[in-house]
Amino acid sequence: MASILNFPPIHFDFGAIKELAPELKKRQIDRPLIITDQGLVEHGVYDKLLDALPSNITVSLFDRIPENPTILGVEQALEVYKRKNCNGIIGLGGGSVLDSGKALRVIATHNISLIDILNNSDKITANVAPYITIPTTAGTGAEITFGGGIHPEPNAPAFGIRSIHVRPDLAICDPEFTMTLPAQLTAATGMDALTHCVEGFLSNNSNPPIEAIALDGTRRVINYIDQAATDGNDREARSQMSMAALEGGMAIYMGLGPIHALSMTFGNSPLHHGTLVTVAMPAVIRFYNGKIVGNALERIAEAMGLTADKQSGNRIADAVAELNAKLGLPSTIRQMGYNKTDIEQMVRDSCESHFNATAPIIPNAEEYEKIIVEVLG
Repeated sequence: MASILNFPPIHFDFGAIKELAPELKKRQIDRPLIITDQGLVEHGVYDKLLDALPSNITVSLFDRIPENPTILGVEQALEVYKRKNCNGIIGLGGGSVLDSGKALRVIATHNISLIDILNNSDKITANVAPYITIPTTAGTGAEITFGGGIHPEPNAPAFGIRSIHVRPDLAICDPEFTMTLPAQLTAATGMDALTHCVEGFLSNNSNPPIEAIALDGTRRVINYIDQAATDGNDREARSQMSMAALEGGMAIYMGLGPIHALSMTFGNSPLHHGTLVTVAMPAVIRFYNGKIVGNALERIAEAMGLTADKQSGNRIADAVAELNAKLGLPSTIRQMGYNKTDIEQMVRDSCESHFNATAPIIPNAEEYEKIIVEVLG
């Protein structure tokens, strides 16, 4: 059965930020808290957002969202939200900021601790604070999704927060806000979008419209990621990658799989999520080769411009590994600096991941061990 869910409203294109002021007025938000990180403040991206706001808006700022979202970061933002009597949230940033906003919109209105919410998302009701997202990376798709991850501590595995009520109310996707993203992050977040498109397409759910979107997002990443990483001022490449990221977010609605299970396993470290998933992707796709019934791998191979046959999984894996190398991304988790050694625990964590629920094939413990050894390097 196909389950076709709604996405939040989206304004997309260069200049889309002009829609922010009328959207705030329509939603009666005149005291927003803008959550972001210090890098975006220092590089003038926050000022660009302020320029789009009318003078009658009273803005409060929390700019200490960490690289990977934490309970402490969300709780510190909540303190500012309450102290400044804010009546809405604007998330300006990448996945860490946007996921933090999802958690913040809940605890701003629920008389429940964040850890309780993370332990039981069923406690989340529709009574949440208004939330608008403005992505500054092209990869996570978090601007439109109804889930995210929050770490209890910086180097501890993330807890999932998942509810239709945490889904943002509106996404403003203006590629202009990605123009300052450095080459390495452009590459890593862009490949993150590819994993969303591929895992969403391969999921055990059926949703033909989103499947078509996922293939389109795959094509965009393959055709434009190198241009975007090589020349950050290439507006066409930036626009195409922003759309690919948005399409990847739509593909997430289909569910993910072992690639993201592994990213959670290795998430007990300060390593970048987008890089983790793209490093894990080749090994998982090789595992799928010859095992998935139907032509799903062949269709992904075609979208990537590869020969589609019984070896499509291996071709996709090789192509991703080659693209990672071309973009200057690592090929193993060890190269990223991961130093944990308890493979048995890694296998247990991977096998227990909720991401397995929508995988086309779930690796058993022995298969996960082989995948993990390959990904570790």
